Amino acid sequence: HLAVLVTVLLYFCLCLFLQLDCSQYPSEVTKDGRPRVLCQRILLPVCGTDGFTYGNECDLCAHNIEHGTDIKKSHDGRCKEKSLPVDCSRYLSSTTKTGEAISSCPFVLHEVCGTDGVTYGNDCALCAHNLEFGTNVGKKHDGRCIEEDYCSSFQEPSLICTMEYMPHCGSDGKTYSNKCTFFTSVAWSFPAPAENAGLFP
Repeated sequence: HLAVLVTVLLYFCLCLFLQLDCSQYPSEVTKDGRPRVLCQRILLPVCGTDGFTYGNECDLCAHNIEHGTDIKKSHDGRCKEKSLPVDCSRYLSSTTKTGEAISSCPFVLHEVCGTDGVTYGNDCALCAHNLEFGTNVGKKHDGRCIEEDYCSSFQEPSLICTMEYMPHCGSDGKTYSNKCTFFTSVAWSFPAPAENAGLFP
């Protein structure tokens, strides 16, 4: 009975730990009468029960207030990227005399995008990559990985970006919380609008 009691208490404490207390964050009412949570730009990612990563607990609270949702905190840290299953056991593999693992893949082009952002010729090529390098790359989707032009989706720099946490690494070595904050930072770093001709579509 003691083990059951300890398990129940541990579960109760864990539930309290993951509970989200939005009342601790300052809020205000906008001019149009909508409530808004004021969050600091401190990056402590949390995963919501909706499968999206938020910049911090306050950002999750702000999302709930803004959209009228009741998303809970699933766990601290980024949400795990979901991948499609690939059955690597159906492909032939063997080892060389030196003990290196090799795969024999058919020359059938059926491109797949790996969770590492690399396009592989087919499922077997992805499996062979994992076998050769000891990695655990999953299949994100069928077809080529799409390289996005991050700036084309924004018409002009903005002082207001959403609070979603979808990190983007800039060539300056900084991690921006999302594409909008990246684009805005780049756009505002130019000296004058006249020199930005052609930057905005």
